Amino acid sequence: MCGIAGIFNHRKNISSDLIRIACDALVHRGPDDEGYLAINTSSGELTPLTGRDSRIEGQRIEAFGAGANLFLGHRRLSILDLSPLGHQPMSNRDNTLWIVFNGEIYNYIELREELRVAGYSFRTNSDTEVLLSAYECWGEAFLHKLNGMWAFVIYDKRRNMLFGARDRFGVKPLYYYVSAEYFAFASEIKALVKLPFAGRGINPKAVFDYLALSRIENEEEGIFSDILELQPSCLFRLDLSSMGLTRRKYYELKYSNDRAVFDEKYFREIVEKTRQLVSDSISLRLRSDVPVGTCLSGGLDSSTIACIINSLLANDRHPEIGERQKVFTASYDGGPEDETDWAGIVAGQTKSSWFRARPTPELILRDIEDMMYAQDVPCLSSSIIAQYYVMKLAGETGIKVLLDGQGGDELFAGYRGYFITAYLEKMRSFAVRDILNNFTNIGNSPVDKKYLMSALIKMFVNIKMPSAIKEAMFMKVRRELHYMKKNFWNEFKYRIESYHSNVPASLNQDLHNAIRSFDFKYLLKYEDRNSMRFSVEARTPFADDINLIEYVFQIPSVYKIHDGWSKYILREATKGILPEKIRLRTDKLGFSTPESRWLKSIKSEVADYFTDDLGEFLDVGALRAGWSRLVDNQTTAVHSWRLLFFAIWFHVFQRKRSN
Repeated sequence: MCGIAGIFNHRKNISSDLIRIACDALVHRGPDDEGYLAINTSSGELTPLTGRDSRIEGQRIEAFGAGANLFLGHRRLSILDLSPLGHQPMSNRDNTLWIVFNGEIYNYIELREELRVAGYSFRTNSDTEVLLSAYECWGEAFLHKLNGMWAFVIYDKRRNMLFGARDRFGVKPLYYYVSAEYFAFASEIKALVKLPFAGRGINPKAVFDYLALSRIENEEEGIFSDILELQPSCLFRLDLSSMGLTRRKYYELKYSNDRAVFDEKYFREIVEKTRQLVSDSISLRLRSDVPVGTCLSGGLDSSTIACIINSLLANDRHPEIGERQKVFTASYDGGPEDETDWAGIVAGQTKSSWFRARPTPELILRDIEDMMYAQDVPCLSSSIIAQYYVMKLAGETGIKVLLDGQGGDELFAGYRGYFITAYLEKMRSFAVRDILNNFTNIGNSPVDKKYLMSALIKMFVNIKMPSAIKEAMFMKVRRELHYMKKNFWNEFKYRIESYHSNVPASLNQDLHNAIRSFDFKYLLKYEDRNSMRFSVEARTPFADDINLIEYVFQIPSVYKIHDGWSKYILREATKGILPEKIRLRTDKLGFSTPESRWLKSIKSEVADYFTDDLGEFLDVGALRAGWSRLVDNQTTAVHSWRLLFFAIWFHVFQRKRSN
């Protein structure tokens, strides 16, 4: 796990100071080592360089005076092969390929053996060397062999090209800037906006989408103008001779459209296969040369990870875990959002060392600017606050790898909205028996009959409703939007239409849309930024294991919500593994926080963030006057966080970019 960066100028040599500026902004992603490569693409001359944190000897970048128009930079968080041999940028044997890599290839041991058969030898025990050799051996097709999370860029000297790719589901980030003269990339936006030539303006369309539609980074150009995001499942090639940039999608997740009838015998096969694949995914993600811990909310997904790790410990030694696994929970000292008691059931059964982070309004007020800077973009949910403190506690406890249950809801159908899609699918196929079965057993689900009927009616009304009425209803429900500047609202309100998307034809299509959507991507982004802020690598067994994900998406929808149960497959697959109270939980909190209580406690102190320079987007005077009323209203409090996050983000990045 690391931070990567690179800068290329098509027309002239550039200062080495630029790559140092970019990498200095990524120190938190890689405090263990530092490395650079200077390249003159005209002469082909290559110069490896070191920095103040480098673990190898070599020419220092501060002393580099030769001409170079391409620099690669790397900050290392050492996870596999802790020796200096894992230093990056890393080259192949004849120095014709160089890589900077962020992520983990969990099946690197198996790939290394396959490459050895093909004639390759290895100097290190790192997955980075395997990744580079795989590219050399199989070309771009090697991406289909990888199981893991990644964002990397390879300098291919023979082709005079940069080749980069991002993992299938967007676990690891990669951003870039391109103009007629410059191309630059980095793991985080903050590294790019510090460069003097890169985009520093704010993209008003993205601001509107954030404030009005609760969307962030839903398009290639995000909230910073001209800073682009390489999308999940995509690769790029940059021809260094012509400055020609090409991008394409290399992977598409397929899903079953089979409207099957529930078959108990086949379901038992599904359960057994899923149990094995989930266990394999978790086991692979324990490969580490540093201590590994587990996030534990008390929900089905994180509890599954903790309990399976416990069963693995019972059968074999895992030095990276120790005699007792360490689990980390966010606790709020009571209230409906507090899942501490649920997490305690799992911690007790597994005899884990249990650590609890306790966010308070005072801590939030102290750290809120750091949270926004860590995230790069304004946040959509207060759940990032709880996650921030969990990751902080893990880092302080000496954990460098933390497994988390992100992705389980999208994979196994955990959210309430999936029930609506499931019922619609059954209605379309006249599956009367299934409809009655789920409706009769609705007590097993996180929804009730009133919610179900209300949601179905709203869905059909939204499809038929004229745009003008949609806008009026939208404004009535979202009272905080009245604080947006009128001309700003009028310019971009046409984007509301995209908010009312088409109804999925099936539950599997809905799940596919979810795992390929910006919603899932930003959840993974929060995970990445919060963990890396404290130099912790987060691993997500449900979000990026290609074997598990492809298998589950080939299972017909009818098996995923059954007898009123959400996540029916996972619940059955963890029978005998999870405590029954956890396995049969019917509520769904989804990393809830006491956000209303928190905001009320700090509302006066944070009001100062609503400054006049936000006037392009917000009616600041009206917002200041109505702030207390907005926060105190239970209905509008949740969206009040969004206004606050935007104001803090604006304040932090306006100041940081000028430093």
